Amino acid sequence: MKNTGYAGFILFLALFAGAAAFSAGRKSSTEAYLDQLHTRGCERVIILFDGPADKAVVEKYDVRIIHDLKTLDALVCEIDKTKIPALKKEPAINQVAPDMIIKAPQPESSARPKSQWEERVIEQMTLAFDGPATVRWNNLEAGLNSQAVWNKYNLDGTGIKIAFIDTGVNYTLPDLDVNYLGGIDFVDDDNDPFTDDVNEDHGTKLVSMAVGEGELKMVGVAFNAQYYMLRIYDSDLSGLLSDVIAGLEWAMNPDGNPSTNDRADVINMSFGILHESVPSWETVWKPALEETCNTAYDMGIVLVAASGNEGSDVSRYPAAFDNVVSVGAHGEDQLIWDDDRGASNGGVDIIAPGARVPAIKPDNTTWWIWGTSFAVPHAAGLIALQLQYARENNIEVNNGYLWKVMNHSAMDLGQDPVYQGKGKIWAAETDPAPASPHDGSIDLMSAHWPIGDAYAYPGAFIHEDCPAFYIGTTAHQDITLSNVTDALGNEALDMENLDVTAAQVSFDCPNEPNLPGDSVTVFATIDRLAPGDANSVTLQLSYEIPPGLAPGLNQTKVSFEFNFAGDDRVINL
Repeated sequence: MKNTGYAGFILFLALFAGAAAFSAGRKSSTEAYLDQLHTRGCERVIILFDGPADKAVVEKYDVRIIHDLKTLDALVCEIDKTKIPALKKEPAINQVAPDMIIKAPQPESSARPKSQWEERVIEQMTLAFDGPATVRWNNLEAGLNSQAVWNKYNLDGTGIKIAFIDTGVNYTLPDLDVNYLGGIDFVDDDNDPFTDDVNEDHGTKLVSMAVGEGELKMVGVAFNAQYYMLRIYDSDLSGLLSDVIAGLEWAMNPDGNPSTNDRADVINMSFGILHESVPSWETVWKPALEETCNTAYDMGIVLVAASGNEGSDVSRYPAAFDNVVSVGAHGEDQLIWDDDRGASNGGVDIIAPGARVPAIKPDNTTWWIWGTSFAVPHAAGLIALQLQYARENNIEVNNGYLWKVMNHSAMDLGQDPVYQGKGKIWAAETDPAPASPHDGSIDLMSAHWPIGDAYAYPGAFIHEDCPAFYIGTTAHQDITLSNVTDALGNEALDMENLDVTAAQVSFDCPNEPNLPGDSVTVFATIDRLAPGDANSVTLQLSYEIPPGLAPGLNQTKVSFEFNFAGDDRVINL
């Protein structure tokens, strides 16, 4: 699906003024750390095992264990270089490779003025949604129109958790303090990713766009969603690839207790890795990073990443992986971002506001900024709104469906699909609705896209809003499934391999919620459901109410709970 071949290895944290922090001859703290290791004759390595990682195998080599990467059956360690050949010969060891440093690129040697990379927002930002800040274009119709979702569906991201893998964040700012859940700092090796350094502003900017609370200056797309920050880059925007993988693992289980449900729902990766001719990239690091992303995806976490800012026709990693949403950038002019600051890369799934968008720095100043890094939190915020809608409406969805509904509702801007993907993300139509179909992400979900309303026909009288049946009679209920992709959204799709089950639940049985006997009916798989009402499928269900249901009971209320699964989603109807 995505072209992933390129050359070079570098971390890209968007085009922004902070990259100018690198000066000729000055090394970052991460580089200094590796230099110090090398001076002592040591190396930082990843050790991949053929089975579960066995610390006893490596401890006899006097290593310092930094990360235990359970997803990969791997350890990240500091080790004496002279001991690496012997370690590689251990029967339990599969591979040993040096850790990889990743950096933000510096501006061109001509050194553009800061104003060309970001611009100070001089006017006070006052809000129109309910608070003191102004809703800017990125949350209006020129952007993804998240304001329509706030107004029409009363969604704000409540209950959803987003993890940002980036620099530190100033979580004490008025717009970023309430919903901060905590985090970890792999750079300083502690549990506090706080920063008020204006040169380390990337993470604070991202958070403000996605979950800014609107208390003073910034309202984010999902302004009441909670967030984690995983600091993997130092103040000079330099980090280590093993920390990226460790950050992904941390987001899957922040408290280390698998019995609690504190994992992130969305992971925001506003960076990109472009590999050079490094032997261990193809054999070790690329498969390791992809496997970790796949593990998070399989857990139900949606991963979104920046495509990159060079105007290339392919996305950078991790956006280039199949199970990661690649996000490009567009401007208020409804064009893909491409100017003297940089250009959005291709190979994307969708595009989002990322050119001259507002953000907060750690010193609480507000700025206009550019880069695909800043398109990513808009997509992450929209996924949060979609997931909140599903949970509040008892719709069971998987991350594949959340991704698909965002892609399907994207607005085609009529540009090269290599660079715009499905188009710009679109949250909801503005009321009063125009004549065209409602095709925002939340609009589609509210219309039960892609199956539409399940029309149920109870075969008995209604008592207290529920079908009621006399004991010894037969309960009937039919359900009609209609593929509505031709009426809602911008693409008609066949639904395939739809599985439907029905459970009969009695509300008046004193001791047993389910009716006796086989209370679950499994219907034959619907191989294909084409768009349009004419292709609707009606499923018929009959169930005899047993005479011995309960002594003295002459009637019972019965609910038939139909469950639909297939084509990337599960939904209770």
